[in-house]
Amino acid sequence: MRRIDTTGIPSYIKGFFTILAGIVFIVFPDAVSNVIGILFALILLVLGITGAVDYIISIKEFRAAGYGKSVGAEIVLVYSVIIMILGLVFLIKPEFVLNILALTVGVFFLIDGVVKIREATLVPRFKSFYWWIMLVLSLGIFAAGIACIIDPFSGTRGIIVLSGITFIASGVESMILSAKGK
Repeated sequence: MRRIDTTGIPSYIKGFFTILAGIVFIVFPDAVSNVIGILFALILLVLGITGAVDYIISIKEFRAAGYGKSVGAEIVLVYSVIIMILGLVFLIKPEFVLNILALTVGVFFLIDGVVKIREATLVPRFKSFYWWIMLVLSLGIFAAGIACIIDPFSGTRGIIVLSGITFIASGVESMILSAKGK
C-alpha cells in the first residue's frame, strides 16, 4: 500500500487562509470591524447566559445532593453577569472591542514576530536562499506588533489594515517555510 506524504499540507493551508484573511481585512476594513465587534459581543452574551444557566443548574444539584450551600458557585454567577454586561456594552458600542482587540493583536504579532525571527535566524544554517525574505517578513510582523501596542487607539481602520498586511506577511512566511520543508 502506497503512503501519501501530507507533511506540508497543514502549513500550506494555514498560509493560504492567513493570506486570505489578510486580503479581506485590507479590502473590507469597515465590514471587518463591525463584524468583529458584534461577533465578540454575541460570544460574550452567550457565554454569560450559559454560565448563569449552569449556575442555576449547579445550585439545584448541590441542594439535591444535600450540600445545602452552593460550595462557592456564586463566583460563576458573578463572572457570568460581568461577561453579559460586557457583551451588552460591546453590542451597543462594537468599536470598544476593536480598541481592546488592537492591543491583543499587537501582543500576538509581537510574540509571533519574535518566534518567526528566531526561526528565520536558524534557516541560514540549512543554507536556504530564502532566509533573508523570512527575516524581513518576521521583522515586519514584529514591527506591526510594536505599532499596535504603542498606539492601539489610533483608529480601527488602520489597525485592521495593518493586521491584514501582517496576516499576509505571516501567511507568505508560513508558505515559504512549508515549501522548504522546515
